[in-house]
Amino acid sequence: MKTIYIYTPHWATFGGGEKYVLIFAEVLSQLPGVNVILLSDQQTIQRYQLEQFFRVDLSKIGYQKFHHRNEIQEIAEKADFLVCLSNVRTVRSSARKHIQLLQIPYGKIGISTMLTKFIKGRVKESLKDILRLSLLKFSREKADLVITNSQFVQNTLFHNYGIRSEVLYPPIQDFLQEGIQKRKIILSVGRFFTGLYNDKRYDILTEAFRKLYGSNLDGWEYHITGSAVEDGATRRLLQNLKDQNRNHPVQFHINESYETLRRLYNEASIFWHAAGFGVDETLYPENVEHFGMTTVEAMSAGCIPIVISKGGQREIITDGVNGFLWETVEELVTRTFEVIKDNDNNSLNRVRMNARKRFQDFSVERFKESAIKIFTKIL
Repeated sequence: MKTIYIYTPHWATFGGGEKYVLIFAEVLSQLPGVNVILLSDQQTIQRYQLEQFFRVDLSKIGYQKFHHRNEIQEIAEKADFLVCLSNVRTVRSSARKHIQLLQIPYGKIGISTMLTKFIKGRVKESLKDILRLSLLKFSREKADLVITNSQFVQNTLFHNYGIRSEVLYPPIQDFLQEGIQKRKIILSVGRFFTGLYNDKRYDILTEAFRKLYGSNLDGWEYHITGSAVEDGATRRLLQNLKDQNRNHPVQFHINESYETLRRLYNEASIFWHAAGFGVDETLYPENVEHFGMTTVEAMSAGCIPIVISKGGQREIITDGVNGFLWETVEELVTRTFEVIKDNDNNSLNRVRMNARKRFQDFSVERFKESAIKIFTKIL
């Protein structure tokens, strides 16, 4: 029996990275002769919460809590593998093999970039860069296997840090629900957050919708759904968005259930995504979408994606075939207006069908096949 410990310090985020790790754990637990145990230093997070939120089966997986990251060294002493997703700190263990999951395409970090952050008052981020460099060095020199979640991340980390990795695309669940009619809804999905990696630019998207609304949209609405933590910055972000869109049909769905999210995906006709708007992805690749899980989720439910032409989104969308790409707000507005105007024609129906077909390349079943193939090599 081989023991596999899986750890991430980000369980409380309840985001795409955590979903990736949990489905990875579920896949590994189905292999013969394998014992999978999740490690958590988040004392308030229970296993049933992860199961319910992400719709995963953890019945064959252990769940062990501890208080400090340094305890992993002792916990994993007799383990065969430690699988770790960490974006900043290096997690070391005495497990026989270390598998590092890297999901952020870091730009080049050096003395000049850290000094620039320091001068701009981002002292904490400047200091974190020291930890990030250590993590990247460890991944390049010590990890037995590095797994990235897109070719964009893989290519960026190899170009900037010489890290070789295997690509394992995120597992995307099928959100299609028969019997639900499409409505005049544009949808965006993603955390309400302002920060280094996760700013979905809802300010830009709501601005685009207000411009569209001025073009005499007949009954169209814009819905935004995502998780939000209870802190001052997030509350201010939400309040500003609500204030700016008070007189427009813009609805916010915060910390909604899986059932509500699924319904919105199936009711929505169009999906918008703008993470990375205004970012030079050569200098700051970490600030654009690393893959685009919600884009593919929307495609599974037959939404037509109209998303920014940056980062991992370009791996998902072939412009004009299974969706549309844009670079400026004006282009977003124009493309969307054209889709709305021709919403029922045959060419757009083909785009919708192609979007659904493209989703299948990133399905949970495809993820399982790829994960087993990758992991069997190291087993």
